[in-house]
Amino acid sequence: MPLIRRVVLPLAALLCATLFVAARIPAAGVPAAGVPAAAGTPAVADDVPADVAAKIRATLHERIPELRVAQIRKAPLAGLYEINTGQELLYTNDAATMIFAGRIVDTKSREDLTAQRWNEINAIDFSSLPFDLAIKSVKGNGSRKLVVFADPLCPYCRQLEQEMQGLNNVTVYTFLYPLETIHPGSTAKAVQIWCSKDRSDAWSKWMLQKVEPASARCDSAPVAKLQALGDKLRIDSTPTLFLADGRRARGAIKHDELEHLLADVHK
Repeated sequence: MPLIRRVVLPLAALLCATLFVAARIPAAGVPAAGVPAAAGTPAVADDVPADVAAKIRATLHERIPELRVAQIRKAPLAGLYEINTGQELLYTNDAATMIFAGRIVDTKSREDLTAQRWNEINAIDFSSLPFDLAIKSVKGNGSRKLVVFADPLCPYCRQLEQEMQGLNNVTVYTFLYPLETIHPGSTAKAVQIWCSKDRSDAWSKWMLQKVEPASARCDSAPVAKLQALGDKLRIDSTPTLFLADGRRARGAIKHDELEHLLADVHK
């Protein structure tokens, strides 16, 4: 069973995403931030013939020594091999003479196969999350579980909040995850919401109606802890969602797709 039922993006969004990913490729001799130097032993067993893996690793280590290669496996596009760097997925040919940084998309379904694979790699242990640091919102009997890492100033988080309004019998755990460099002021807003008397109500009214939460400050806002958790879970965009079986999804997912994802877990 695929870890994500479908990841479907408009063509324009796919093009923007491809350009964004491509921009993250480090130039030769310039280490990528946070990426350790290439190691001789793969972090995960390669899923390709040993001679192919050895050739790709040797060439990349010679030409881009700062690029960490955690695993190599066949890509969903014939003739390409997937490179998991631990930070992103790249693609190369069998001689590693070229690298493709971008997304592989099924043109019929418009499924983003790269995102689907990345979400599979980065599934988590749902039960290990620090739920005491989340804003808990219960609808109906709350039997279905969903985690959302969200930025209070993120427009896509606001869209997702709208889409989730039609869900029933679900408990949503919202982890405040302000991306301050993208949305200046989001950290202060997150603290303001967390310190509200009724966090769930404050969050809902802000995201759905733009009702300013009452001015409040407290010492318990877990922003720093959640930033560290997000780094550990490799969360680089909001909204990022997790299902109860550890599956990951990203973006302002439509209501019907949310229902499909929840139904896959809670049968």
